[in-house]
Amino acid sequence: MAGEFCLAAASNAVGTMMVNYLVNPIKQSIRYSFRFHKFVQELHEQQKNLKREQTRVKEDVKEAELQIQTQVIEDYVDEWLTNAENALNDVQSLVHRVEENKRCFGLCPTWCWRYRLSKEIEKKIVYISKLVEDSHFKRIGHRAELPGLEFFTSEHILASKSSTAAFNKIMEALKDDKVNMIGVWGMGGVGKTTLVKEVGKKTKELRCFHKVIEVVVSQTSIIENIQYKIADFLDLKFEKTTKEGKAEELWLRLKKEEKVLIILDDMWNEIQMNEIGLPLNENGNGCKIILTTRRMTVCESMECQVIVPVDVLDNDEAWTLFRMKAYLDERVSRDIIETAKEVAKECKGLPVAIVTLAKALKGTKTVKGWEVARKKLERSRLMEVGNIEEEEEKNAYLCVKMSYEYLKKETTKRCFLLCALYPEDHSIDVKHLVRYAWGLELFDKADSIEEVRIQVLEAIDYLKDSCLLLKDKDAERYDP
Repeated sequence: MAGEFCLAAASNAVGTMMVNYLVNPIKQSIRYSFRFHKFVQELHEQQKNLKREQTRVKEDVKEAELQIQTQVIEDYVDEWLTNAENALNDVQSLVHRVEENKRCFGLCPTWCWRYRLSKEIEKKIVYISKLVEDSHFKRIGHRAELPGLEFFTSEHILASKSSTAAFNKIMEALKDDKVNMIGVWGMGGVGKTTLVKEVGKKTKELRCFHKVIEVVVSQTSIIENIQYKIADFLDLKFEKTTKEGKAEELWLRLKKEEKVLIILDDMWNEIQMNEIGLPLNENGNGCKIILTTRRMTVCESMECQVIVPVDVLDNDEAWTLFRMKAYLDERVSRDIIETAKEVAKECKGLPVAIVTLAKALKGTKTVKGWEVARKKLERSRLMEVGNIEEEEEKNAYLCVKMSYEYLKKETTKRCFLLCALYPEDHSIDVKHLVRYAWGLELFDKADSIEEVRIQVLEAIDYLKDSCLLLKDKDAERYDP
């Protein structure tokens, strides 16, 4: 009985092995060989499905990036698109091989070739089918966190790459005992004041200094006005009446303080610290100074150990700020968004211009209204856009106007106006500028073209230091 059981079991095992190792492979071979055309047809169907899904996903990605310029597309979406592209390339390769072999063998196909290619095609069909199945994502992307956003806690501030780098550099310089004078330099409206206010706020939170004093200096930098503003922060009542007497009282008071940070905002000229009564940091006592200016020469004349430039926003940052201030949310039509982007580009990344313009246009509900604003900007008619005059006290036009009016030399003003005649974003060749200045007799006291060249180069350097000209890659070319 036991022997019969063992014999039956052995027979079953042998039968199963024969099916697995002999019958099934033969069936598969026959299937791959005789269903070859069916496999090719199914491959083409899956190719169409994948192309359709690839187009849809790309459109979803484009729409996501349009709605939020700082959208970060999820890694799995990018990976799927890469896999889909590779799979479609593989299909093209397989189709090419099918066509090539058809021509080679004609009416006498080789079964071995059909078998191998059918196996490859079936494998690719399964892979593509899985890609099509996985193409419906819950989320295409997410809003990017701008660099260093954790440092900027104010709801009105958009951290940019430039401002974050400047913030970090200032904070590092404040830790250095050898640094007592820091210059923050950039064009009017670029965000210098906002930046140093955040530095002051952060140093208070971290208790880096016992006192943080912020004083707006402005163009009319009268020493006594600065002295009174600092005294207010210290609850100091002056007993002396002269400027020198007040300086002495401030000096003695500040010497007693262990750590004091003084922020002198919007400086236009060199000021001697001892005239005000500010003892610079020495052995832990005295003051550390941060000054902001739109003129590099102020930083140099004040002998700042660290000079921190603040640049304009890049395209993504500018659009994010513009969209936020203009209240352009997801409900706004695509046509308005596209036109609004063109308007935002006209601000050239200058925060004060972006905020002013966005607020002036936030009530504009039609594409036509945005188109009118864009055309006015292209024709340099800023003051006619929206309700721009309501924002007059802080718009970009006045920032540039103030910088221009402060230019002391008439020849420098003439040179700036000559540069302003060039097309927007044009790279100005100094040689041409010199010839035009000579021909138009802008420097009427110059006796030769070489003398004009010297004056033009001098004016260019001054305008560049005043952030009214931007340096181009070529040292002899400048952008207005």
